[in-house]
Amino acid sequence: MKIFLDLIIKFLSSQLFANILLLITLIVALAIGYRQILLNDVVEIYATPSVKQVMDREGNTQSSSPIINIQNAGTRLVYMDKYIFNGIEYLTHGQVLPPTYSQANAIYWIDLPGITTGINHVSVTIYYHDLDSRYWKSDIVADFIGQTWKVLSLPRITQ
Repeated sequence: MKIFLDLIIKFLSSQLFANILLLITLIVALAIGYRQILLNDVVEIYATPSVKQVMDREGNTQSSSPIINIQNAGTRLVYMDKYIFNGIEYLTHGQVLPPTYSQANAIYWIDLPGITTGINHVSVTIYYHDLDSRYWKSDIVADFIGQTWKVLSLPRITQ
């Protein structure tokens, strides 16, 4: 038993053991760094219903209309290329959407049909890309239920 303990103590104080610990530490550090890169490389668009109000010079509301607010909920700057609203394509010419965490508070909005149009369901597909020229698309579905628009953002997919 004493010989076994002496061998363990000798191994723990050896250069081989120190090199093994160094290798394990290096592998763990690389894994943590890679995970941090993945966490900081998020591209996602989020849509919410809202109301656009047109005001006069005195600050009184002249008119209001329903809209879909589109925000960049990811961590990377994205450029909107176009969107397809109920089958009709609209170009956005690279509209910049900075991430919401940057405090830029930038949104893009899409007008929804008014109550009098009789349209109670819309679908929107947004096409956009990031700084690394990765191309994405996100689907948004909106339904007019109970005098208000319910908006659903679906996860992005690659183009």
